[in-house]
Amino acid sequence: MKLSLMEKYGIIEVGSRIILDSFPNLKKIAKKIRAKESHGSALDKDNAKMDPDIRLKYYDKLRAVIAKDDVVLIHSSMDGLESIGITAEDFMRFMKSMVEEKGITFVLPCFPITNLPSKSGRIRAYDPKKTLCWTGMLPNMFIGDRDVIRTSFPYNSLAAMGPKAEEMMSKDKEQDYVYDENSAWHYLLEHDAKILFLGVKASSSNTMAIHAMPDFLGEDWPVQKWYERRTYKVKIDGEESDRTIMVQADHWYKYCMEERTSGRLKLAGILKEDDSLGCNFGVIQSSKVMVEILTDLCSRGKLMYMIPKKYLRKR
Repeated sequence: MKLSLMEKYGIIEVGSRIILDSFPNLKKIAKKIRAKESHGSALDKDNAKMDPDIRLKYYDKLRAVIAKDDVVLIHSSMDGLESIGITAEDFMRFMKSMVEEKGITFVLPCFPITNLPSKSGRIRAYDPKKTLCWTGMLPNMFIGDRDVIRTSFPYNSLAAMGPKAEEMMSKDKEQDYVYDENSAWHYLLEHDAKILFLGVKASSSNTMAIHAMPDFLGEDWPVQKWYERRTYKVKIDGEESDRTIMVQADHWYKYCMEERTSGRLKLAGILKEDDSLGCNFGVIQSSKVMVEILTDLCSRGKLMYMIPKKYLRKR
């Protein structure tokens, strides 16, 4: 299997990120380039008009990997999907048809804009029914649908449509950590969700593999002072309250090896990616197997982050 240099060598990604932190303007350019590359080979939108079969072939690939009663986590980019003629409205219709025909539960990351720093410094309350998300056009359309349920947890929230949606969110008021045993994220793991990367590569969007693993590992995660305590305002049915939670401290992200982790998952055979139709189509058939692979790697000191030794717990 052919891997990119960054998928082979994590130091390239981490080193580049640390260097770019010192050059804000250059960092912005690099982020734009990476975002463009993450969509796959991305055909021109005119190409989709020339060959309408591309869109139909892409949906055929989707139907081939989705089985009856599946729980399916979708990471998406409309820049990639629209390049082959798939609109957000079109994809919403597809999901609704799969819920009806196969009893699928679809789940989308709908990370609220209230997680982002406010320029005014004003603290905005997270309202699961009204707060927009920064994870793209499709997630924002998704949370506006009457059949969709969104978690009340104010950080890296998920939203779901389908028969398991309500059960998935049923313990979110008991959550303390973003990905703990009461979270919708942990529900995905327990129910062995499939993970799809549509119009976007896993290396820029695999939240479960990168950010959830420390919570999944619990005491076996070897990094000291991984979490910080934060308080968010949450508004449920008009009533506002404070919610104090534990999240990964922001400074750890610079050590993150997203590309290398994707490379390891590809070598293990659990992550398949294909952009032959001009739009990335990535599949992880079993989130449980993915987590088992990453747990084994972590037990051998191969983390998803290139953490300096001074921050590691002594064993």
